[in-house]
Amino acid sequence: MEAYIHKVHYYETDKMGIVHHSNYIRWMEEARVAYLDEAGAGFAGMEARGVLSPVIAVDCRYLRPCRFDDRIRITVRITEFRGVRLRVSYEMFNETSGELAATGSSDHCFTDSEGRLILLRKHCPDIDAALRAAVTP
Repeated sequence: MEAYIHKVHYYETDKMGIVHHSNYIRWMEEARVAYLDEAGAGFAGMEARGVLSPVIAVDCRYLRPCRFDDRIRITVRITEFRGVRLRVSYEMFNETSGELAATGSSDHCFTDSEGRLILLRKHCPDIDAALRAAVTP
């Protein structure tokens, strides 16, 4: 996936007219879901096989504000995958202003439906292979 595009909605802005900080985390999730679908490691397919991937950490650095109607181009990279833990990194560019608006990362693990950690290569070797192939440190 080249990039995920999000157009800022009015309801995502605050009284100051800028995007509320919590929305950047939501955009990261939107972009991650689209990226993983395209990489052959989508959440819907995993969940249908009893595998969940909860967020265990998230980080976002706010560099420049975004405003209503801006187009945000989000690039996604898998920067680490070791079978149990997945790290995804994000860059959010404001196409309207041309500036880098924010950077972030999210860490995930893999569990069964009871919340027990699992090795993805044993439960879903095809998804494990897709994630390993997508790593770009």
